[in-house]
Amino acid sequence: MAAFVQRAHPRQAIQVPIKYRPAQSDQFFGARTLNYSSDGLCLEIDQKVEPQTEIYVVMENYTPDQHGPEGYRAYRTSVRWIRPLSANGDQGFVAGTQIMVRSHELPEDHVDEPRQICDLCGDLIQECGLHCTDENAQLCDPCYHHYCKLPEGKARECVERFIVGNVV
Repeated sequence: MAAFVQRAHPRQAIQVPIKYRPAQSDQFFGARTLNYSSDGLCLEIDQKVEPQTEIYVVMENYTPDQHGPEGYRAYRTSVRWIRPLSANGDQGFVAGTQIMVRSHELPEDHVDEPRQICDLCGDLIQECGLHCTDENAQLCDPCYHHYCKLPEGKARECVERFIVGNVV
């Protein structure tokens, strides 16, 4: 009897339009997501790509304040598995990808500029786009605006401790 392996992160079904390109390509292709989890995207794509290939994914319906995959503009992912949609492989492929980086910027934006990681969400951001808090944490624009909206009190103190790494 085969052992049942439970996923570390639950999947949420969602079909949204995306554009993707393998890291070694300059061309984007239309596709869609089938589901997502906190660490991965399942994509329906037209081209076969090999496992371990890096793929850039751009959300066509980017909505920065939304939860879920459309809350980020772009992802850098790594293909973990791929299989044909049909038995003869003529209708495209389903690819399971692991998210390596989330970003509110397009992959081509300012590639030569130095980048830093937001201390709260972990996004890779241009250094000029970071905001510094009183605790010297560096936050991206969306995280900084959410942080500034927090009222003074226990919740804000907990977030500040989390950001600077003093979580007990």
